[in-house]
Amino acid sequence: MAWKGKAAMSWKMTLAVAVFASCAGLAQGASATTTYLSDNFNSDTQALNWPGDSVFTSVAVPQGNGQVSSTDLIGPGFYNYCQAGQGNCVDLDGSTGSGNYPAGELQSTSTFAAGNYGVAFTLSGNDRGAPAQTTDIYLGTTLVASITLDSSTPWKSYYYSTSTSGGNLTFVEEGPSDNQGNLLDNVSLTSVPEPATWAMMLVGFGALGAAARGRRGKVVASA
Repeated sequence: MAWKGKAAMSWKMTLAVAVFASCAGLAQGASATTTYLSDNFNSDTQALNWPGDSVFTSVAVPQGNGQVSSTDLIGPGFYNYCQAGQGNCVDLDGSTGSGNYPAGELQSTSTFAAGNYGVAFTLSGNDRGAPAQTTDIYLGTTLVASITLDSSTPWKSYYYSTSTSGGNLTFVEEGPSDNQGNLLDNVSLTSVPEPATWAMMLVGFGALGAAARGRRGKVVASA
């Protein structure tokens, strides 16, 4: 007995496997995310009206009343409303002014190129009985998220995937300032694989499946 179509299906299967392997390799390389920014604020010196560190700058936005917006770096032994066992955190409404807009602004010292990014951080309410506060997160001019938290809102981890034309990572406490803002910790910015990479991966799977189906359906016997 001989098998018709065996050689033809063999090269189709080989081609499909090659396409799949190529796409899988691309996907594997793209899925190895790069961390562009990471800050838990634990190596920084606690301070009211904190100037920032090597990763973030506390931007002193001038107000019409001659005051400026600010942030505070608090933690164990110093106005500690941070997560238990997590060290320092940032009060996004610092100890300056009253009724200012914005209340505080924290901006990355690094500027990032256009692309797809993952923004992760932990955030809680002010935990001091003040009114609800709203924190806006920007990557360049792109508004990543706007989060309003009541005072008693517990710490929560947030993650957003976003694309941007480029710029700084910025956390803006909208205000009005009352010296008791939302609390920020554990910020990171990572790369996100391009959607095209995953599309190529699906093409590879499809080619492999089509070749397998063709092999099962087209093999016939002859004398």
